[in-house]
Amino acid sequence: MTARLAAAVACVAGVLAAGRVFPQDVYVTLCRTHFTVTDARGEFVTGLGPGDFTVYDDGAPQTIAGFSRHADARVNLAVLLDRSASVEDRFPYLRTAAAAFERSVMRPADRGLVVAFDSKAYLLQDWTNDPVRLAGTVRSLTPAGGTSIFDAVFKTCRDKFPIDDRRQNVIVLTTDGEDTTSRATFDQALHMATLARVTLYVIGIRAEGSLNTREFQGRRVLTRLAELTGGRVFYPHGSSPDEVGALFAGVQQEMRNTYSLTYYLDVPPDNAFHRVRIEAKDGTLTVHAPTGHYLRRPSSS
Repeated sequence: MTARLAAAVACVAGVLAAGRVFPQDVYVTLCRTHFTVTDARGEFVTGLGPGDFTVYDDGAPQTIAGFSRHADARVNLAVLLDRSASVEDRFPYLRTAAAAFERSVMRPADRGLVVAFDSKAYLLQDWTNDPVRLAGTVRSLTPAGGTSIFDAVFKTCRDKFPIDDRRQNVIVLTTDGEDTTSRATFDQALHMATLARVTLYVIGIRAEGSLNTREFQGRRVLTRLAELTGGRVFYPHGSSPDEVGALFAGVQQEMRNTYSLTYYLDVPPDNAFHRVRIEAKDGTLTVHAPTGHYLRRPSSS
């Protein structure tokens, strides 16, 4: 069975060549996407090349122009921590695991920031490559207030990820999934994450057995948000503090096992939405990638 997963490409909307080369205008736009690949056991597959994939943009096959593996990719990492009253019982475990994650995941070429959210979103630590500062910021948090998940995602993607930065943009969102106070909607948060070329990973705070109806609905929404941006959701099976740390370790492993590819479109950037599909030629493999992109027109100066 052929493994197919719709992959949306965070398209770099810069026009590489535009002008009167011949009697008509010629446009060439470079698009890029990132993704991970797993086998039937769920293990990451790391030795693949461009010949192992087929790419379609709005149904049209594309020629892969560039391909790379990102075990050592530079990362812009934003950690978004739910500090609302609804997670108070597990917050100490979360805080400890998140601080350890910051210390272990950061490399010299990476940048990290920390955002906390309750009924509002707060930038606690702006971009830095100092893991000690990031971990210290996390350890100082205390729980309080409502839950504005979509606001935190929307504002972080809108304000903190520069379009011209070639690092891989990642958000690690820790929450129980119960959004109670956001002004931004799911669609607005997803749209902004797509524009910012962000991969979103969710760390669930509550165990499966603790889900009430509202939490279950929140889980479904966050799973969709993560999958549409090429990320995944990680939930513990029990309530052990060690399990929360293991979830962060899973995110770290996935971040360091990504591929990226580029291709050219002979159309001008028009801010339109494109659906892109990446297929693994080996039917036993599964591709995990975003599911939509906007062909962004450069802003006029």
